[in-house]
Amino acid sequence: MHNVQGSSRGRGFTLIELLVVIAIIGLLSSVVLASLNAAREKAKIAESVQQLHELRNAVAMYVTDTGTYPPKCDLDCTAATDPYLNALGVKGWDGPYFPGGVWNLKHPWGGHFTIDYQDITGDGKPEVYFFLDEDAPGTDDDNNTGMIPVDAMTAIDKQLDDGNLATGNLRGNGEGYLTVPGEITYIPSL
Repeated sequence: MHNVQGSSRGRGFTLIELLVVIAIIGLLSSVVLASLNAAREKAKIAESVQQLHELRNAVAMYVTDTGTYPPKCDLDCTAATDPYLNALGVKGWDGPYFPGGVWNLKHPWGGHFTIDYQDITGDGKPEVYFFLDEDAPGTDDDNNTGMIPVDAMTAIDKQLDDGNLATGNLRGNGEGYLTVPGEITYIPSL
């Protein structure tokens, strides 16, 4: 009898082969993560544009019902003082105008919204404006945790205005209308 050994022996991977496989997996993972991050940023941009449209509609309804601009709702605004949730003695108020109110509304990067009106363009007429602040709701002006990336601000500007943070009805990143880096001010047409 012949002692026949199997021709195929269990052979392990060499160190080089393992390193190549690990490098390929790492490369594929980084491509997938970069794609996911880009998709997340696009989703944040779309969400903020949608929020601005909804806020514009809420202000327009408020003005139509009351004949006046709503009072300011910013960092010190609460559920009790939110003009989109409470009549606050304003005649013709028929709200609520924004579900959940705007007192604790965050934009997708974590900062708060302010809705106010004043003459910020210098034409002698007050404008309603939306301010996407870099400070989180319920904090103070030193918080700075909700900064909007410049690329995202530019993408928002392209969808709502002229694509230039220094011109038009949307300004940002310190390019006018009350902003510093990480913030946007938008004057919608009502």
